Amino acid sequence: MKKKLIYLFATSVMLLGGCKKGYLDINDNPNSSTNASSSLVLTGALNNTAATTTGNSIFYSFAALWMNYWAPTGGLSGFFEERTYNFTSNWSGSTVLWANLYNNLEDYYYIEPKAAAEGKPFYVAIAKTMKAWDYQYLVDFYGNIPYSQALQSTKYITPKYDKAQDIYEDLAKQLDSAANIFKANVGKVPSGDQTYDIFYKGDAAAWGRFANTIKLRLLLRQSEMPGRTAYIQAEIAKITANGLGYIGSGQSAKSNPGYLNSDGKQNPFYGNYGFTIAAIETPTAQHNYYLASDYGMNFLKVNNDPRLKQLYASINDNKGTTYVSIPWGPDPTADQKIDKVSSIGRALLKSPIQDQYIMADFESLFIQAEAAQRGLITGDPKALYQAAVNANFLYLGLTSASATNYMTNQDVANWDNNTDKIALIIKQKWVAMNGTNDIEPWIDYRRLELPADMPISTASGVTTKKIPVRMLYPQGEYNFNSANVSAEGAISQFTTRLFWDVK
Repeated sequence: MKKKLIYLFATSVMLLGGCKKGYLDINDNPNSSTNASSSLVLTGALNNTAATTTGNSIFYSFAALWMNYWAPTGGLSGFFEERTYNFTSNWSGSTVLWANLYNNLEDYYYIEPKAAAEGKPFYVAIAKTMKAWDYQYLVDFYGNIPYSQALQSTKYITPKYDKAQDIYEDLAKQLDSAANIFKANVGKVPSGDQTYDIFYKGDAAAWGRFANTIKLRLLLRQSEMPGRTAYIQAEIAKITANGLGYIGSGQSAKSNPGYLNSDGKQNPFYGNYGFTIAAIETPTAQHNYYLASDYGMNFLKVNNDPRLKQLYASINDNKGTTYVSIPWGPDPTADQKIDKVSSIGRALLKSPIQDQYIMADFESLFIQAEAAQRGLITGDPKALYQAAVNANFLYLGLTSASATNYMTNQDVANWDNNTDKIALIIKQKWVAMNGTNDIEPWIDYRRLELPADMPISTASGVTTKKIPVRMLYPQGEYNFNSANVSAEGAISQFTTRLFWDVK
């Protein structure tokens, strides 16, 4: 299968340490680069973040299935690991995520001291923020990882593994430092430096909100842990003191270096799941692979949710008039193909030059709504929740009036009609994150077991009826950092939980 061969090839190259980076990434090895300016490396690093996290196919190839947004077409015999949850340390989900994130971190490790030497504190703060972004996901995927000795090959050939909670606590400090640097540089970023920032175009206040929101997300991960409330409140007080706040409506973090409808330069999500650059619109292979899952579509149908026609196409790739889904897990049958089943919707695949969302405003607002409902931040949780739903409707090309009507007339979205506010927030967040960042709902499910009715795969090869709680360390670590990774003990994707997963 083409998808599997691509992943196998990519994994092999990454394990050899010579992975070819993407569009605008100018460094093969930032650790040995001494001449590139921090400006040039920054643009490539940010573009690489977009291409290897929220825009990358590996970010969706398992999480979109496990969270029942999409289901694989019956025209393929693959997806064994995704369908059965029975994967190994050689599985692309584990190996490619690890390689992509550490690869991206190399650039930010280069930028931070280089920018400091060049007298560019704004870039220093961006590097700190984006290192926290990458490391948070590495922890959320794997738990304990190389951190304090990571990416220092001249000093540490086999870096030790740091405790996941210790890493989280240090990331919180790094984000505080970044947010305070951003605050000090509001309105002071030179116009020449603004050009290289493909997220916020030199807007230091916007970057400060982004850093604060990443930190709030990091803290909220820990909200179910006994004895952690005082720590979380103390850390949130630091965000409050910073004064820049969090990402609000219309303030999404998103990337666009100048995407083009040409090979290798399309918006990465569109390039993976949309259409080729041919004059006649031709679906990519990935576009044909992923179809609508029953659970995801039926929730929208039953509750008259107008986002149905935005998140999914009608059958035959929008040439038909009906919306059809398939169950998650059963062994493939010939009729589970794009001509008979709904595919990924055009509100997610707007254009080859669309912005690549890193953190959408609606994700931030859902995070704030949950934090407010828990009493961790000030603010009206109902207002934050309604703003989140409204922002998602707008993102999908719908109107505020339709969002208001939905939240008023549909019990599943009506704040006042739901006694369990956290469950309501997480369910609507699950709807909204479809095709934007499917990893976050998987993390919410692990820490909260919500949505509570999330189906388990019914594939014949399922031996453990449980959605995995983590990734396995990649085989490359067992090959080249054996003593340190082996010291972590036996790892199971079903039972070796992360420190914040206590439900």
